[in-house]
Parts: sequence; C-alpha cells; structure tokens
Amino acid sequence: MHPHSCSLTQDLTPPRHRPARTPKAAAATLVLVAATLLGLPSAGNAAAPAAQATPTLSLAEQMRAMLGKPAAGNAPGTPAGAGKGAGPLAGGSAGTVAAQGTGPLFTAAPAVAAAPLLVEGPAQLRQSATELAQRFPAAQRGAMSKAFEESFAFWQKLETQLGLASNDLAAGVAAFIAGNYAAFTQQQVADEHFKTLVRQMQGLLGQNAGIQQASPAQRRAMYEQLAMVGTFMVVYREQLRLKPNPAEEVHFRNTARANLETALGVGVERLQIGAQGLEIR
Repeated sequence: MHPHSCSLTQDLTPPRHRPARTPKAAAATLVLVAATLLGLPSAGNAAAPAAQATPTLSLAEQMRAMLGKPAAGNAPGTPAGAGKGAGPLAGGSAGTVAAQGTGPLFTAAPAVAAAPLLVEGPAQLRQSATELAQRFPAAQRGAMSKAFEESFAFWQKLETQLGLASNDLAAGVAAFIAGNYAAFTQQQVADEHFKTLVRQMQGLLGQNAGIQQASPAQRRAMYEQLAMVGTFMVVYREQLRLKPNPAEEVHFRNTARANLETALGVGVERLQIGAQGLEIR
C-alpha cells in the first residue's frame, strides 16, 4: 500500500511537492484534516490536542465490536479457535476471529476460501464522512466531512490500480490495518503484501458472525470509514516523510499504535505484514 506505486503521492502531498494540476485547496484541506484527525500540530492548528485522535480510536473499537462477535457454537467470552494459540496468520492459512474482549482478534485456524466481501446498497459516503466528522469540534465538521469524502476517492484509485474488487469490506479492513502498520513502523507495505493481506482478510472474515449479523448499511459504513482512515494514515506518513517533524511523528506513531492495539487486541510489536500477510509473532 505504497503511495508512489498507486500514484497517490502526487495527489496527496503538499503543493510544492507535486504537479500544479491537483487543486491546492483539496490538498491543503487533506493535510489539515489529517493533522486534526491524528491530533497533530499543523499550520493554523499548532496546539491540536492528542485527544483529537478519538475518531480513529472509536472506529477501531467499532471494528473490533463488529468482528469480535462469537460465531455460532462458541460460548460467550470464548475466543474462536481457543486452544490453538495465536500463531502466525499466514496468507495460505487464514485464521478465525476471536470473541470480543478476549485478547487477539485474529487466531490461527484452517484455511478458508478467500472471496471479496462485497457491501450492498448505494454508497453512503457523505453519511459515513459526516459520522466521522461528528467527533470533531463543530467548527471543523464541514471541512472534515468534505476531506473524508475526498480521501475515499483516493482509496478508490488504489482499488483500481491494484486490481482489487470495489466495495470489498475485507479490503477496507486491510487498508485500516496496513495504513496504521505503515505509520507505526515507518515502513512501506509493498503492494503485493497488501494484496495478500486483502486475501487473508477475505478468508478470515468470510464466515464472521458479526459481519453476517450487521445490516447492509452498517457493513457499508464500516467499509467506507475504515478505508477513509487507512488512507489518512498513508497520506500523513508521506507528509512526514517529505517534511520530517519529530514531535508530530511521536503523536502519529502513538495514534497508529493505539488504533492497531485497540482493533486487533495484541501488542503492535508482535505484528508483521509481509509476503504471508499479517502475522502475529
């Protein structure tokens, strides 16, 4: 999920780092909103409090709540695959999803056939963006909502250029994980590794009880919002690469850590994304 390979860099980086064909206002808005989303200082927002990272943390909690519901046959509070150990989550041996609040969200299990988890119904981008924006101060909500919608358009470019199925909830989950992983580790997630992660999430989530129980509108909102936030993490990582700021990087990496640990229920240092997809070491 590297911005250079999917042509996102020239669209998302500050005006002086990209061709003039991209509207300056859109790029400026994205950078400002990304800073606000992550609780980072930026021009005109020098004292943004770390508490403004709440929107992504809340989304991480929603992701865990939806995906962490016990499957049929599991006693409440018992992880799916309990007794099998956390183990590596290899691309060819997709795992199951553990029950909510019981440790690692994903646990090892026999392979499950991977297929896109397509969300149904019309796009609800404005609603999804507005819901994310509602967690910010009232004066910022209009700009936040607009920028979230724009970020999703960049995500759609990535879907197309990587040959991913459109509207795949598993790809949205993968985007959230990969964006935060890249932000924390300050390492690129190679496109092939990201595509493996998508396939892995397809296998993991295909029979997930929480997804099956959610309404079409809930599944679509989760897909859209996860993709929006994952894209933001990639955007701001590129911003910090081009213009390093040690103080911002600390806040940024802490936000990424919290997102991953809240969503996945495991220490971020144990996570690795590579040729086998997401592994827990």
